[in-house]
Amino acid sequence: MYLAKLEIQGFKTFATKTTLVFPGAKGFRHAVTTIVGPNGSGKSNLADAIRWALGEQSLKLLRGKQSEDVIFSGSVGKARSGFAEVSLTFDNSDHTMPVDFTEVVITRKLFRDGDSEYLINGAASRLTDIRLMLAEANVGQQSYSVIGQGMVDHILVATPEERKAFFDDAMGVKPLQIKRHEAILKLRRTAENLSEVKMLLQEIEPRLKSLKRQASRLEKRGALEIEIKDLRRRYYGNLWWNLHDQIIIVREKQEKSETVVARAIERVKNLEEKVSAKEIEENAKEKTDDGLAPLQKEYQETQRERSKLRDEEFSVERQIELTKVKAETTWAPLSLSKIIEEVELISTSQKNIVVSLRSVTSLEEVKKLADEAEIMFDRSAKLVGRLQKPIPTEAKPDPILLAKRDEIHEARVKVETKLTELEKAISASASQEKTDRTELFAMHRELRQAEEERHRIEANWHEAQIELARLEEREKNLDREIQEEMGEDALTPKANRPAITENVETLYPEIQRLRYQLELIGGIDPETIKEYQETELRFTFLSEQVDDLERAVRDTEKVIDELDDKIKDQSDEAFKKINREFEHFFKILFGGGSCELVKLTVEDLKTEEGDVALDRSMTETAETEQAKEEKPIFNEKKDRVIGVDIYATPPGKKLKSLNLLSGGERALTSIALVSAIMATNPAPFVVLDEVDAALDEANTVRFASILDELAKLTQFIVITHNRATMEKADVLYGVTMGEEGISKVLSVHLKNVFGEGGSARR
Repeated sequence: MYLAKLEIQGFKTFATKTTLVFPGAKGFRHAVTTIVGPNGSGKSNLADAIRWALGEQSLKLLRGKQSEDVIFSGSVGKARSGFAEVSLTFDNSDHTMPVDFTEVVITRKLFRDGDSEYLINGAASRLTDIRLMLAEANVGQQSYSVIGQGMVDHILVATPEERKAFFDDAMGVKPLQIKRHEAILKLRRTAENLSEVKMLLQEIEPRLKSLKRQASRLEKRGALEIEIKDLRRRYYGNLWWNLHDQIIIVREKQEKSETVVARAIERVKNLEEKVSAKEIEENAKEKTDDGLAPLQKEYQETQRERSKLRDEEFSVERQIELTKVKAETTWAPLSLSKIIEEVELISTSQKNIVVSLRSVTSLEEVKKLADEAEIMFDRSAKLVGRLQKPIPTEAKPDPILLAKRDEIHEARVKVETKLTELEKAISASASQEKTDRTELFAMHRELRQAEEERHRIEANWHEAQIELARLEEREKNLDREIQEEMGEDALTPKANRPAITENVETLYPEIQRLRYQLELIGGIDPETIKEYQETELRFTFLSEQVDDLERAVRDTEKVIDELDDKIKDQSDEAFKKINREFEHFFKILFGGGSCELVKLTVEDLKTEEGDVALDRSMTETAETEQAKEEKPIFNEKKDRVIGVDIYATPPGKKLKSLNLLSGGERALTSIALVSAIMATNPAPFVVLDEVDAALDEANTVRFASILDELAKLTQFIVITHNRATMEKADVLYGVTMGEEGISKVLSVHLKNVFGEGGSARR
């Protein structure tokens, strides 16, 4: 794989679309491309463009302060660009990149409004995916694929920790580290989710226990409700059907009495008609007795008055009976809380009386306490009365109705007495009548007897009506009571006659006992069971999630351990090889001397520094305290090697510290190190931005020979001013900048100048 083409538009000084084509392999070596031009022409912008397209996010490395600095800002003769776009075309014929394309184009765009996008062969992609793909191809924005101005020297002046990141790229473990980093992020997210789920479980568990207790009580309440429902069905079933049977009997009696009354009334009516006809006949014969007729007339009026009084008395008695039945309201016992409250008040009063009795000093105080005790006794008796079910006959009728009934009764007694006297008077008068009126007198006597019989039958009929009205009213009250007590099941006891007749007096106390047990359990929302089931289901689901997350944590830790082992093995082997190559190129550049790369651990840094820095000490102390407070869900393993140190001793010197090297020596050491890395783990392409700027002519020749040797392993794109380096090039691009402030590129194929093979390799 190699970089085949670079396309730039609107990036920094390249306002117009510019394309640079890089040749591939030339026989046994890769082609070398050099880019030359005067200072300020924009040569380094090409290296920045490649770095930017590879996903670089550091504006400092891109020599900018804000993201829009990479967009062409305009010049005297050219308006500013609205976007910056860089495309890198890779020849992927060997499928070094893990994709199916033989040509891969990576594009990055940035607009002035801040929007940006990454494309792979024209399709939108994520930066993470691009980084991973490039890392697997040993290319990345943080690797040595693009070495800019000052970066060579930066390798030496960097801290051991910063230098380690560079060597990680060099040792080819970056893809594994990216995977490890993603696994760590996944592990942290999983740990956070696990922590949140455990917190939810901690919140749900007490509620679940409470709901479980309520559900258990509700189940017990359900069993009691079923039992009390059955008792009520039997209790009210017996009451209803007993009352129903009584109503049928009384109704039949009332209907029979009504028939007899009708016959008696008919008989009286017939007799009255006969008497009237006889009297008319007697009057026509002018044999009437002036003394008997008024008595008979008065007697009939008195009878009508007695009938009227009897009807009124019956009506009043009916109202009285109905009032008694209506007064028999449904009795509901006191709630348990009110009973407890009342008993506590009585107990407190008793205690106060006892305390007062012990401190009494006079008889007056004793009398006062006796009055209080009597009040307490009345209160206790009242409580007992409210706890006991009242007897239906205890209901008293309206006194006004009673007084009216007594008044009517007295009037009726007087009327009946008057009737008796009139009967005697009529009898006395009849004895003095003539024989021819004997038949009329007999008819009057028979009429009186029929009326007496009618009145007796009507009295029985009225009693049956009163009894029927009383039972019907009781039936209404019982129906209302059943409706209130049984609700939706109110029709059950009325629809089916009990198979066994039971004593309702024994069923009622059992119903009350169950009622009190239900009150002890208390009112529980029927939705509790549903909430309990939902909460239990959620708790079970979260518990399973905890198990899954913990299993995921263990599996991810196992993956991280495997990656750590691979990283360690690969880095150890590569590190040894880099060390050998470093020494090889160091001796080529310096003509001798010695050098070494050393891995540093935390213990090594502490030993070198003598004491831990204050900020690091405070950080580690804070982390230790936090670790004490919070037990980690997973053990995040850290690399034991935290840095890489470089020791270099030029020939004829005994120096080891890099700070004691001269500028040229440090540049040669950096080039030797970079060359060693490229020889050990060659990248598909390397961009060198004036890395040979600090070298003299002799060292430039040595650098050019090393470049020519390494070209067998990788493709080089070199930005330089040195002729020795240019001589090694296959293609040379020149960058110029006109008055408009826009960079332009000119290309030269050296084979066209020097012929096939060129003087660069002569």
